[in-house]
Amino acid sequence: MFEQLSRFQPTLALQIRTQIEDHAFSQVSLFGGERYSLRLSFALETIRALSCTEGGRDACSCESCRRFANLAVSNVVIVSQRDHVSIIETNLATFSRLANDFSRNLVIRSIRTLLLQYHPALFGGTLTPTQANLSDAASVLNEQLLQLASKRDVEVKEAKKLSDELRSSLKSLYAASRKSSTISINQVRSLAEWTSQTSMGDGKRFIIIEALEETNTSARNSLLKMLEEPAKDTYFILISEYPARIMQTILSRVRRYAFPPLTDAALRAYLEPYYLGDRHYDSLELFYLESGGMDVKRSKEMARVLSESVVYQRPLGSAALSTLIQEVEQMQSEELLFKALLEAFHQALHAKAITLEKMQRIAVLMNTTSSNAKLYNQNAKLTLEALYYRLMEER
Repeated sequence: MFEQLSRFQPTLALQIRTQIEDHAFSQVSLFGGERYSLRLSFALETIRALSCTEGGRDACSCESCRRFANLAVSNVVIVSQRDHVSIIETNLATFSRLANDFSRNLVIRSIRTLLLQYHPALFGGTLTPTQANLSDAASVLNEQLLQLASKRDVEVKEAKKLSDELRSSLKSLYAASRKSSTISINQVRSLAEWTSQTSMGDGKRFIIIEALEETNTSARNSLLKMLEEPAKDTYFILISEYPARIMQTILSRVRRYAFPPLTDAALRAYLEPYYLGDRHYDSLELFYLESGGMDVKRSKEMARVLSESVVYQRPLGSAALSTLIQEVEQMQSEELLFKALLEAFHQALHAKAITLEKMQRIAVLMNTTSSNAKLYNQNAKLTLEALYYRLMEER
């Protein structure tokens, strides 16, 4: 187990493998670290190994591992807050270009990761009209993935056609994923009911929850009760970019794993099967953003305009600000802009254009604004406008 992932995070691969082999892996774990440090990849491999009927060995062909190869599983629920669009679009572009088994499996697994957010266990049997439509879209996609998984020797022309068909089916789920937040109180209640059921053909149940620190108090408190005494054969893996923000009562009940950023050597090894030629990326995040169609350079330019306006107290006119925000909305790059803007302010600090005290206030304001926008699903235009004017008030 972890043979492939050990090339990228060897220490963690050895640690988790040893615990699984010794039957000492905790039912409640926290995988903390930066984005694109392979936390979800490790979570899925951990689950595969725990579900395996042959001890979790690599290249296992038991029934459970065959299902996990394409994530065609019913005993796994994922509540994810991540950039599914960039990852899936990168994999579709790779499949259109390479048309090999590696790229096809990337497409299937990345889309199924998104689809596992529509697991019946999260809805408690009652769907709103919107949820019903999304569930129907997920079912259509699942059928397409089953057909894709059965194909052999796909030519590039056919791979491009299949990718376009998948993109068409993904549209509504893409839109929903951009609006999705972390786990809600209703989802926690539905999961509690699911974990209490005794008829589970797959034996163990697994729940992956991302960005728990951004959920509301009611959901956290309800989840805490489940984590205190997890049901038999039920495993929780929490994934967080900011573990320190998770309430202490939850942290005291988890076994923590710290994921460092990928080294340059690990990044090169990870990207090797993509056959990128002379193209170079400074990070895995940059690879997925650019390959997924995001204009990173333009986002940084907009962040520069905003930061210089704040730093040098040169207010943007309402028309200029409105045009900039409209472009951000069209690009659907709000999160990328936030990150680039914070980086621009750090550069201003290093240039001594702002004081450390002001930088700290700006960071708190931006982090709070970003968290609230995700938690309450706030309108991007109003969020960015309000943030800009509050930043202009900082002295």
